Amino acid sequence: MSYSVMNAGNSTKSQATKSLKTLADLEQNRDTTNKGIKQQKKNSQMSGAASGAMVGASVGGPWGAVIGASVGLLAGSL
Repeated sequence: MSYSVMNAGNSTKSQATKSLKTLADLEQNRDTTNKGIKQQKKNSQMSGAASGAMVGASVGGPWGAVIGASVGLLAGSL
């Protein structure tokens, strides 16, 4: 009888360990995905700012570049 109780305990321990590993893997995947999303947003903002600065510079010189970069940064963050 004690053998079956020990078996049940080992089985429960094994299931709990597997569950914790699964949860740790899911959390790591979530963190990686969130970092990727943040990087994409940052790249989009910088690309928008660069494009806006180029268009602004061609239309309005240095001040146009500053204004264009600001507008591009805002547009890239949407």
